[in-house]
Amino acid sequence: MDGPELVLVLRYRKAVTYGFHVLLGALGQHETPTRYEVRFGENVEETARHIRAAGDVRTLVLWSFYSPDAAALAEELKQIRELADGPNVTHLAGGVHATAEPVQTLDAGWDLAAVGEGESTLLSLVDAKGDPTGITGLAYRDATGNVKRTGKARQRDLNDFPGFALKWDKFNALEITRGCVYACP
Repeated sequence: MDGPELVLVLRYRKAVTYGFHVLLGALGQHETPTRYEVRFGENVEETARHIRAAGDVRTLVLWSFYSPDAAALAEELKQIRELADGPNVTHLAGGVHATAEPVQTLDAGWDLAAVGEGESTLLSLVDAKGDPTGITGLAYRDATGNVKRTGKARQRDLNDFPGFALKWDKFNALEITRGCVYACP
């Protein structure tokens, strides 16, 4: 069998495992023609090692964080880029901060910001072998530096996907509601 066409490297931190587990749950049951691998980077060095090990294969580094962690993770992003970077590597930030502050997220160094719920965006990215062209739910800077938003991600029913990832042996509490009970976006 041929190697992967896409490598997903999760900057996997205890503070945001539940969100990743939900994304992986969706990915685990998604049928796609794309050959992909998922790798977990639990610190800067391990994340960089996974990026380097991917070689020339298109690599999406997935980040998820809250606003209080944004500055510290922007520093980690800089360190990881110094250790392992290349034209085939795209850093995608998701989670609360990227949704609420996509421009600030891009200004801090991420290539893409996932805005809103990430399941349909991630599945579309995997189907497209990591190419964000035409995929909704993203913000990025174009060649001239202008921020582009690709529209609202398709929101899926909570029952469409499991809240855990059997394929990667990742479990979390069951999710019975989405979003902020205080009407946050």
